[in-house]
Amino acid sequence: MFDINTKLGPWPYRPVRGLDAYLRAMDELGIIRAAVSALDAVHFLNPQDGNVRLAQEIEGHRDRLTLFAVLRPNFAGALDDLDICVSQYDAKGIVLYPNYHDFALTDPTIEPLMAIAAARGLVVCVQAGLEDPRRQFRPYKTLDVPAEAIGTFARAYPAVSIIALGLKFGQPEQMGEPLPPNLYFDTSNYERLGELEHAVDRFGADRILFGSNYALFNPRANVDKIRLADIPKDARSAITEGNARRLIQV
Repeated sequence: MFDINTKLGPWPYRPVRGLDAYLRAMDELGIIRAAVSALDAVHFLNPQDGNVRLAQEIEGHRDRLTLFAVLRPNFAGALDDLDICVSQYDAKGIVLYPNYHDFALTDPTIEPLMAIAAARGLVVCVQAGLEDPRRQFRPYKTLDVPAEAIGTFARAYPAVSIIALGLKFGQPEQMGEPLPPNLYFDTSNYERLGELEHAVDRFGADRILFGSNYALFNPRANVDKIRLADIPKDARSAITEGNARRLIQV
């Protein structure tokens, strides 16, 4: 299995499990490789501070863990930070948090970032929903990125593979049908039996990738939802590993 949606690092509002626990989960659950990004970068003024910390943390596990860089396109130096992440840390993707980092997917500052992503073959992930709102026990709530905005974003950049992370059941339909050929989504926020079967029937298995949203979610639950899904063997293979391998080529 290839986990397209893993985060490592501290979280300010509750304790979360770290690298060692995830490596054990990989062994127990049959996860061969994972794309990892810096969880603490969500709350940093400059997410690069999280990218650097994460790159150092996973240095001895590059055969299993692939770095995705968290970036703020509206922060000075973001393009230089991306170059460092790609050239020094071998990043294969970018993760964007519009609603945490206060930018819109239509912001012109995104355009140079997307041009580099297209030229270097990097996937770009947009985190739609990160936290369960019921766990946001703080004075403010961070709302999800609207699915419609992600659909429009993908259509604006057809040369880049876009992965929507954390969509809930029914939200892929809101991205506009038919989905653009460069648009994909993960399984991390699909909660009930039957939802994955519906997604495969409606969109095809080649649009769906296995994602756990570790460490905020339990990876075993996300493995079990695919294991128990009533879908063809080739669809399960595509979702759990084939699609991610094709997009990221590691």
